Amino acid sequence: MDYWKECIAEAFDDAGITATEDQIITVADWIEGAHENFGMANGYDVISSPAVTELKSVKKELQTERGKVRCYQCKGTGYYMGYDCWECNGTGRV
Repeated sequence: MDYWKECIAEAFDDAGITATEDQIITVADWIEGAHENFGMANGYDVISSPAVTELKSVKKELQTERGKVRCYQCKGTGYYMGYDCWECNGTGRV
């Protein structure tokens, strides 16, 4: 509470606003409450971070890639009879 009280007192002083101690405490209480609810009011509590979303996607792709085995048709080369392998689409893994 002292942090917000000091912030409000400094802001009022800088703006040339006079306020009693009780008024500063009331404003500080409101600001503190607003700060605590800022994430919820703006959806930050329910919207996942883009970095977290990308990490989940990359982990899923890695798990899929690790589950693949060498293509039996092209023996992992990606080519069969001079063309992209039809079984693995030229990746060499299925």
